[in-house]
Amino acid sequence: MLFFSVLGEGTRVLFHLPIPGSILGTLFLFLAFEMRLVKPEHLGGTGDFLLNNLTILFVPAGVGLLDYFGDIATIWPILLGAVVICSIVTMVVAGKTAEVVEKMLQSVQLKQTSSQKLQKIKRKEQQID
Repeated sequence: MLFFSVLGEGTRVLFHLPIPGSILGTLFLFLAFEMRLVKPEHLGGTGDFLLNNLTILFVPAGVGLLDYFGDIATIWPILLGAVVICSIVTMVVAGKTAEVVEKMLQSVQLKQTSSQKLQKIKRKEQQID
């Protein structure tokens, strides 16, 4: 995991990219998984350690927010509204997407069953002839 982190940061610096090196490193790790260059077992111990200590890793970000407490205190209703609205939009879009996918799957299943019934009828007609 350290290799992919360094690779991501090096890529960011080398190509002067506006994307954080940690994001690039994660992308490289994902690509390595997809190309089967790295197996999940190779990262088992490291991954387990990070998951077990995940809450500690968020402490610096939380402390960093305290630097902006004055700014956040004045605009918190706007931030809260944005979070609520975005959450509602996300839930609606996810629900509608699930409905569309379900209808598509039902349509495909209906076509398959009607096709199978037609084949059975044709076989029976051929047997009668």
